[in-house]
Amino acid sequence: MLKSCSYCGRIHKVGEICPKRPTYGKRKYTAADRFRFTSAWQRKRSDVLDRDYHICRVCNEGSYGTYAGAAYYGKGLSVHHIEPLEEAFDLRLEDDNLITCCSWHHKMAEDGEIPRDYLHGLTQTSPRWDRS
Repeated sequence: MLKSCSYCGRIHKVGEICPKRPTYGKRKYTAADRFRFTSAWQRKRSDVLDRDYHICRVCNEGSYGTYAGAAYYGKGLSVHHIEPLEEAFDLRLEDDNLITCCSWHHKMAEDGEIPRDYLHGLTQTSPRWDRS
């Protein structure tokens, strides 16, 4: 029996593998990738979000601008490793190395636009609530 091939447009026998068929390799997970699947990280991530009252600490402080609506409860927040896992894997669960950020400030921090010293300073203080 023959069938039309969706990869090359030719006709092949049923069961024949087309040489134009794309092959997908298995994804290679790094130690950092594997760590992000652990229950220890999920618990710590939840604890840091609770510590920071589910608000972006950088938006809350205001020195690097505010992302429209991001400082509000639960809008696109993630927990950022100030010292990257690739550089300091032993600090992966330290409270002083973790901070809650919106997606905009997370990208800025990853790109080095927000200094690490500034972020470490934010972890030492509580979020501000007044605008004075």
